[in-house]
Amino acid sequence: MKGPKSLPAVDRQAIDSFIEKARHYIRSKHPQRKIWAVFRHALLIGIGFVIMYSILYMISNAFRPPSENFDPSVIWIPKAPTLSNFTDALQVLQLEKIMGNTLAITIGTTIMQVIVCLFVGYGFARFRFKGNKVLFGLVILTIIIPPQTLAVSMYSKFRYFDLLGIIGLLKNITGGAIQQPNLIGKYWAAWLPALTGMGLRSGLYIFMYRQYFMGMPRELDEAAAIDGCGPYSTFLRIMVPNTKNIVITVFLFAIVWNWNDYYTPALYMQGKPTLATSLAEFQNNLQMLANVGGANVDPIVVLTRIQAACLIAILPLLILYVFTQKYFTESIENTGITGI
Repeated sequence: MKGPKSLPAVDRQAIDSFIEKARHYIRSKHPQRKIWAVFRHALLIGIGFVIMYSILYMISNAFRPPSENFDPSVIWIPKAPTLSNFTDALQVLQLEKIMGNTLAITIGTTIMQVIVCLFVGYGFARFRFKGNKVLFGLVILTIIIPPQTLAVSMYSKFRYFDLLGIIGLLKNITGGAIQQPNLIGKYWAAWLPALTGMGLRSGLYIFMYRQYFMGMPRELDEAAAIDGCGPYSTFLRIMVPNTKNIVITVFLFAIVWNWNDYYTPALYMQGKPTLATSLAEFQNNLQMLANVGGANVDPIVVLTRIQAACLIAILPLLILYVFTQKYFTESIENTGITGI
């Protein structure tokens, strides 16, 4: 029997040469950077797809005929895109009726919150007074407390509105000739809290303004005082012109939350449907419209119509964000607000 073949002698010089060439390649070409770049881009694309999945699903179903939902060859792009889903959604939503209410509540409330919270945030940031920290702690508390816990008391206040007890006093003096106003079902149920700094997420906006103003140098106030400016002049002439980014950010947050708010219109403004409340009732209204015609609505038809209605609802916000994202990003960096 032949014994095992002997292994060839290791060429140590060749191995050392190969290792040196590999080190030189790593030092000169930096392949680890390319590998990390590929990994980073793959990770970001994956995260982006997860975040965008719901919107992509919405767009795909909004333009898809109901019959193609049973076609396994159709995954994302419809074979025969259609606008009939949007036509039916607009008919059920009665957009011309609800859009006026939505814009009146959203724009009115947003403008009030942007201005009022700007004043309050500036006061907390630039002035030191007794009880400053306690009051600011109460502002932060409004962020934590859910509005549902105040629903009963707020409804009572709006139903029998009494401004600082003055209306009740006049009612007693006049023997009931003056009646307490009823704000339920009126826009004031949304406007009044915003006007007093207690609107939806107003505590967060005050905090953001405060953080922004605290980042501005105190030398600006001192220079304004030397020039003869008082507190209000300093605020209006020096501070406000430098708040474009944070104002746009607060405006975006406020308009998005007020646009999507279902709770306030549903509870305090019966008879004034908004886009959010109409979307919540969309399926029932679609079924009701079909029942009038003597037919039942197929669940797949309901799905495509709902996705079209949701796309109609978010489209204005997406367009608005596209034009303001630069200022939004810059302001978030300056205020240090993350995870919202």
